[in-house]
This record gives sequence, C-alpha cells and structure tokens, in this order.
Amino acid sequence: MKKDETPRRPLFAAEPTPARKVAEGAMLVASAVIFGLSASYLPFVWLIALFLWPVPLALLVRRFGPGFGLAGILLTAIILSLFIGPVGAFSMLINMGGVGFWYGYAARRGIKPWLVIVVGVLISAAGMVALLALSSAVAGFGLADFSTQVHEFVQFYVDTMQKNGKLAPVLGDLTVAEYTERLEAYVLSFMPASLIFVSMLEGGISYALNTYIFRRLGYAVEKLPPFTEWRLPWYTLWGLIIALVCYLINRQAPMEVLQLIATNVLYIYQPLLMLAGLSFFYWQAFFWNMRWMIFMMLILIVFAFQLVGPALIMVGLVDSLFDVRQVMRKYNKQN
Repeated sequence: MKKDETPRRPLFAAEPTPARKVAEGAMLVASAVIFGLSASYLPFVWLIALFLWPVPLALLVRRFGPGFGLAGILLTAIILSLFIGPVGAFSMLINMGGVGFWYGYAARRGIKPWLVIVVGVLISAAGMVALLALSSAVAGFGLADFSTQVHEFVQFYVDTMQKNGKLAPVLGDLTVAEYTERLEAYVLSFMPASLIFVSMLEGGISYALNTYIFRRLGYAVEKLPPFTEWRLPWYTLWGLIIALVCYLINRQAPMEVLQLIATNVLYIYQPLLMLAGLSFFYWQAFFWNMRWMIFMMLILIVFAFQLVGPALIMVGLVDSLFDVRQVMRKYNKQN
C-alpha cells in the first residue's frame, strides 16, 4: 500500500517549543470540548459532532505521543463534566475516547489500515458494553428493563401490522401471541450482533474522518486498498466455519448458547461478505471494461435486493476462499 506521495506541509510546527506544545494542546482540547458539547446539546448536529469530537484527541496523540494525548483526553473529560456532569462526560469518554486515542496512536506508528479499523471496531464495541454496564449501575437500567422495551417495541410493531391487514399472511399456523413471542425472542437473540454492527459503523466512520483530516493537515497516512480490491482474507472465515459448526451441533443437540453464537456470527458476516461480493462485481466491470454493469447492479440492488443480496454474499464467500481475481489475472496473462 502506498502512502500519500506528496503530503501537504503540516499545519503545526514539526518540533514545537514547550510553550507552543502547551498552546497547541490547549487548542485541540478546546476543540474536543466544543464538539463534545455540540454532541450533547445541539439536536440537529449531535450525530456529526459525536464523530468529530475524538478527532482533536486523535491529533493530540498523533502529534505529541500517547502520554501527552492521554493527559489531553482526561482534561477534556474533566472540562466536559463541568457542563454535562461527570456521568455524561465519562459516558462520552467511554464511547469514543478510546477510539480517538487508538486512531491517533496508530497514525503515529504507521499501523496498517485494516488492522487499525478492526481494533477500532473492537474498542468501540468494548466501549458500548462498558456504557451499558455504566447505565445499569448508575441509572438502574438493567437487562429486565431492556427486555421490557423490546417487548413494547415488538408489540407496537405487531399491532401496527394487524391494523394495516398485513399480519395475517405472515402468521401461518401461529396465533398472534405465538408470533409476537417468537419475534421478541428473535430480536433479543440478535442484540450482540447488532452491537458489533453499530460498532463497525462507528469505527469505520470515525476512521474515515480521522484519516481525511490527518491528510488535510499534511500527515502522510497509509491508504486503504481501492474498493475493487476489497475482500476478506481466507483466515477470517474461520469465524464463519465455527458458526456453521455450532449451527450443525445445535441441530443434533439443541443448546441455546450454540444457537446464539451461530446466528450472531452469521449475522455479522452477512454485510461483510455482501460488501466483498459487491467489490468483486465492481472489479469485474473494470476488468472486462463493461462499466454499464455497475449501473445494472445498482438497479438490481434497489429493485431486487432479496435476490441480489444472497448472490453477493455467495460471490464474496467464493472470492474470499479462492481469490478469484488473482486466478483471472493469471489466466488473462497466459492467454
């Protein structure tokens, strides 16, 4: 992977004096505080600000090192606690503070992009779990309360379908109560995978923002491979194999734990394999110089996703196992 060949001249001094270092650190901490307050109080920009507030902290770590960066992160949390309270500040620190620290440290060390994203997703997921635990301890919001909310949501969904006359076709031999109970159990069973999926979105968006801003400030950052080369390494499919083994064992000797593992892991792999399949299709359009295939795929995704989605998953799986791109390139050279 190539680094930016002509990076911009860094906005900040390469070797700042101690006074300049303190001034720049204070400016970055102030920026993080402003973004943090915006995420807490401004209703229309909170989502953007939520992803932006770790960026100054990441830049602090990238520029001055992990020790100085950690001090800046703690100072940011202390200042935020004066405005939104200790619990709110600590919640924000748990949610995205660790991600910002990691992305700054990774940029400083020149760690490979895919590893940066994977670790960022894991840190984000750990932060979400810690945030849920904090909510349970401070606000008394436990698993029972969460189950109650899921039950109310499912009940509202079923009632809405029933009023619109769309429930009868999906009931089959089930009663409304049985269907509601199964749907509720289904939603609860996918909560771990949903947590990971949201962490993937948070980690990916935060990485893209940090990388873009680092480059704009003149720091060389390794690029991700082009979208046409995105595929899952074959060894990452061991998780999928383990999930399938759990599924088969559960069919022979039903165990709730095995079923939860299988369904959640399969749910996590679906969007990843679908993205890999879409990347392979995109590569095919350029390989055969048939750009119209991209437009055709977009139309199929919009109007026939139920057919195209599983097909993309299978294509992504096959390409991840056998690296079909490399096979086609070799065959093309030989002929």
